[in-house]
Amino acid sequence: MKVLSEEEVEAQYRTEALDEARDVVANLEIRLQQIRSGTLKPEDATVLLAQDASNLRLKAKMVNLPGLTPLSHRLDEYLTKASALNEEQLDDLQRYSDQISAILDGDALPPEKVAEVIRQLPHKSTFEVADVTVSDMEVTLIMPQRTAAKVVERELAACGYRVSTVLDSIDAFQIVLESKPDMVITAAVMPRLSGIDFACALAAMPTTRDIPVAILTSLEPNHPDLQSLPLRTALIRRGPQFATDLADTLQRFNIT
Repeated sequence: MKVLSEEEVEAQYRTEALDEARDVVANLEIRLQQIRSGTLKPEDATVLLAQDASNLRLKAKMVNLPGLTPLSHRLDEYLTKASALNEEQLDDLQRYSDQISAILDGDALPPEKVAEVIRQLPHKSTFEVADVTVSDMEVTLIMPQRTAAKVVERELAACGYRVSTVLDSIDAFQIVLESKPDMVITAAVMPRLSGIDFACALAAMPTTRDIPVAILTSLEPNHPDLQSLPLRTALIRRGPQFATDLADTLQRFNIT
């Protein structure tokens, strides 16, 4: 029995992960065809498609191809807002599927093009914004508490911003690196990597140091835990001051 080298094991693992990711996308394609043909009800399909998108997001971590993680995350977010898909939304999902399939099939997306491609794809806000003009401004919100994140996300979406919410700070690091949002808002306290460490890391890297960062916190501005923050970092206080601090932060960084 041949003993595989470390490189061969790694190559085998990568091939298996790619095949699994392709299977998930193929499954998504089948569901889209079934909806169009009438063999699958749109309201039933949303649950199945959301499962496919969530599964793909997990596979993307294993495959680790440029652009795949933020794209699969955006697809997952898009589907969480869907109830019953119409023809326009099916076309949106087809665009996601085509782009992800191309990456999995070897059509490499240059790292410097990832953010541009993401901004050209449909956003989940199409499900929730009624009389609001959606801008091209991208805000990445990093908060581990899903309920609290929805409150902040709703405030930003009501102002017309395209908001992408990430619950895990480690996952958010790769997403921010590739998607290059116009602004990052992160909770101060998070498992594994705090928002303070996150802000310091972005400020230290040439590719991300110009991205405005705001820390969402209940701490007072002079609290010792906040003293290590880069000077440019804004603070958004929880509680009664939240709306005012958020508006001031957006104005300060000219996120309009």
